[in-house]
This record gives sequence, C-alpha cells and structure tokens, in this order.
Amino acid sequence: MPARSQREQARGIGRLARFLIPGLLFAFVSGCATLHPTAPAPPSFAFEQPEATRLGRALAPAQQRHPGESGFGILEYGLESLVARAALADAADQTIDAQYYIYDSDEAGSILAEHLLEAADRGVRVRLLLDDYNLGSDSDLIALSVHPKIQVRVFNPTTFRPRWARFLEYALHFHRATRRMHNKLFIVDNEFTILGGRNVGNDYFNVRANSVFRDFDVLIAGPVTAQASSAFDLYWNSAWSVPAVALGMRTRTPADLEKLRHKLQARVKNAERFDEEYSQGHDRYVSDLANDGESLVWAHGEIVTDPPRKIADSSAETRPVGQRLDQELEGAKQEILIEAAYFVPGQNGIELFQQLREHGVTIRLVTSALDTTDVPMAYCAYQKYRHDLVEAGVDLYEYKVHPAQGRRDRKWYHLRPSYSALHSKVLVVDRQITWIGSFNLDPRSYDLNTEVAVVVNSAELSAKLSESINADRQPTRSWRIQMQPDPRPAAAHHRGPPPPIVTWTGEVGGEPVTLFHEPMNFAKRLEVFFLSRIPGIDDQL
Repeated sequence: MPARSQREQARGIGRLARFLIPGLLFAFVSGCATLHPTAPAPPSFAFEQPEATRLGRALAPAQQRHPGESGFGILEYGLESLVARAALADAADQTIDAQYYIYDSDEAGSILAEHLLEAADRGVRVRLLLDDYNLGSDSDLIALSVHPKIQVRVFNPTTFRPRWARFLEYALHFHRATRRMHNKLFIVDNEFTILGGRNVGNDYFNVRANSVFRDFDVLIAGPVTAQASSAFDLYWNSAWSVPAVALGMRTRTPADLEKLRHKLQARVKNAERFDEEYSQGHDRYVSDLANDGESLVWAHGEIVTDPPRKIADSSAETRPVGQRLDQELEGAKQEILIEAAYFVPGQNGIELFQQLREHGVTIRLVTSALDTTDVPMAYCAYQKYRHDLVEAGVDLYEYKVHPAQGRRDRKWYHLRPSYSALHSKVLVVDRQITWIGSFNLDPRSYDLNTEVAVVVNSAELSAKLSESINADRQPTRSWRIQMQPDPRPAAAHHRGPPPPIVTWTGEVGGEPVTLFHEPMNFAKRLEVFFLSRIPGIDDQL
C-alpha cells in the first residue's frame, strides 16, 4: 500500500557523511572490538516431533476436534503476554526459539531471560536471534552463550561494536545499516507460537513502565506453528545471522554466566506484581489453552514472512508481507478496520482508499495522536496525508492518552492507570480476515525492514479483534478527525461559507469537546514543525 519510495535523499546523506568522515577517525576506532571472522555458525532446525512433547500431548484432543486447523488467542494486554511467554517456556520439553527486533536489558527482559535459562538448565535447546540495531551489552549476550544449551545470534551486526562508534556504520554502509530485522516470534516445542507487535521490554509488557504501549500479540497453537518455525530457521541459518561470540574479543567463562544470573535476579526483584500475576496464571495458563482448547479460536491461518535477503535487495520477491497486505486490502468488499501506530499511506494508499470507498467499502482507521507516538517523525509523515484520508472518506481516529478501562476478564491482568503510546499493527477485513504482525503500515516496513504476520480466516477471531479496535475508537480513547467549517473570526473574511478545516472531536473530563487546532503544546508544535521539513522523511522512518 505505501508509495514505492525514492531514496535519493537518503543516498545523498550517506554520500555526504562518507565525505565528511576524516581519515583519522579510522585510526581512532582501530582499537575497537570488531567481529571475529572465525566464529562457527552451524545450521540447526526446528524440533520435528512436537506431538511427543507435553504441550503436544496436551493439545492433541483439541487438534483432533479441529482437524487441519490451528488455535488462535489474542493477547491484548502486556503483562498477560509476558505471563504467556514465561508459562510456555516453563512447559517446554525440547526447544524455545525467540526472534526480536528489540530485547531490553530491563526487568521484563530479565524475567524472560531467567525463564529461558531455567528451561536450558532442564535441557531445553534455546535459540535467541536479535537484531543488532537496539542491542545494549554484547557481554551479556556472550555470557548467555556460555550455557551449553543456549545459542545466541545477532542479525546484521555492525562492524564497530561500541555504541558511540556506530555512526561510522551508517556513514560507511548506510544502505545496509538502515535495514533491520523487525520480526517478533516466540516458539516453544514447534507447537505454540506468540507473534505480534511486542518487542521485549518493560514498556511492551507493562512492567515498571513510565509509558505503556497499546499493542496486540496472538497465541498460535498447532499446525501454523510449523510455518513460524520454518520462518525462524530461514533467519537463523542465514549468512546475516552472526553468533554472539563473534561480537567480542575475550572468551567468556562459566563465571561470566553466573555473574549474569545474579544480574538478572537483581533486576527481577524490581519487577512490580509479576510474581503475583505469574503465580496466579502459570498453573492454569497452558492447561486452559491446551487441554480443553475451547479458549482458543480454531481456524485456518497462514504465516507470511519476508526473506532475510530483503535487507540487501528490496524487490517484488523480497516483499511478500507488504504484497499480501495489499492483496487483503484490495480484496475488501464491505469493511476495513485498522489499528496502526505508524501509518504513512503514500499517494498509492490514498488512491487505493478512494477506490475502495467508491465501491462502498467502509474504512475505519485508528492511528497515533502526537502525544501517543514514540516516533514523532512517523507522525510528521502521517500528518501530510491526514486531510487526504478524510477527503477520501476514511473514518479516521487518533489514539490519545486516556485513563485505561478495566478488563471484564481480570483473570491474568490488572491494568495500570493509563496507556501512553500506541504500538498496534492489526487489521480486520470484511469481519472475516484477521491480520496481526510486526508490519507497520509505512514505507520502512514495506521497503526496508523484514517483517512477519499471521493471516487468519475466522469470523470469530475477527469479531474479538474488532471489539478491541472499536473500543479504542471511543471518544474517551481517541480523537475523531473530521473536516468542519472554520468557526474562527478570521474565517469570516472569506466570501461565502467558511472553508472546512481539520477538527478533533472527543471527550475530556467526561464532556464532549471539539478542537479546531491540533492538541499539542508549544514544544510539540515546534518539534513537529522542524521534523516535518526534513527531506525524505517519508522514506526513512
């Protein structure tokens, strides 16, 4: 859907940076740790007999009742999603495969790492694949690799390891360095998968978080997990994935692993409420989902993933996720419901929406208001298309900071007071097709990053996701964007009716409010003014 972007501005920035880097910088960083060229990376693959594991045996009765189908459950709340990962890790018999764009070394990341270590101590093989862009400490990853059952690899690593030196990578290898592995997968025993928009970190799981992301994951049980495992194996065995031990010059020892265990324990002690939630949820979580199977929605689904080589060559063959998204949108007959944190449609997207509206398709879209985005540049790029979206007939909403509503089913989760950032990447087509994944509806996801998504054909699952998205459209949670006549005195000087302008309608303090200016303070207004004038901002989000 996004416009097929031109990248002359980006290439110009790269050429300029290379020109400005003086030769002495190379001498300055020559002593920095670089990749070790001889680190072995033997291929490995998913476990081939998931039915022989505890999870496989527990799921067998439900699978027999639903032959050929997979089970799906939406994980709407952050702490619930962390509990699900931890509980599945604790139930693992053979393998855990985890693939993430961001894995923070905070309380949430430490909680999950502890459960991975405990699984490895039981003999479970753990494979952890992380993109290099947001990595923190190489030493922790290398220490984790000391465990005989844990393998850690880094995707598309920079040559210069100190974070302060990474600008060199962008100066010298801009085309490659700006392309990232954005996939998010958590696979246990090749039987259960968690896939969606969440990275690993406090903000994503609502653990000691200053800001809380509104996001969705989906728990997948059964045959579709084999597709997720094939996607993971494709990345794991790619030449772009480098063993973590290649990131440092010093060989780590079992003592380093023990130090890491103590660091993890210290961080976990700071996690609020996780032990309570986990103790309440762990014993029942897997059994509720697997033994009766009826808490899952059973349907046909499909995993769609970009190949690793997309970071080197963005072409029709390397963009299957974006192309599948286009296909689902273009095939809509009645309704499209979207919740997308970062939405930059490009002119092609505007034209597609216009065509769909002309054929009677209702389009409802929830995206980030400025105060609920963690990427202001993405908002600036979206802002350019807001007027066109409304003119095209899109029912448009901007998600705002709001008091969170209590969940009716409080079995796994107690909400914090507020959400403060939107991070969702979900949509429903014709109340039948559910899409959940890592793909942002912007040029970066389409052209630069690798992505993964699951497409499920189910009216029941679509109804569950639609209920959550429609709740986020309510005036307590979102501004509705419309075009209305300008009531301000200056508009009276125009001949004829006042010109229509963009307005924001919602509720503040329980009262309906319509704003005729964007709800932002002066500092935000100034930030948007300057960011929106960066050349090529649409292309490099």
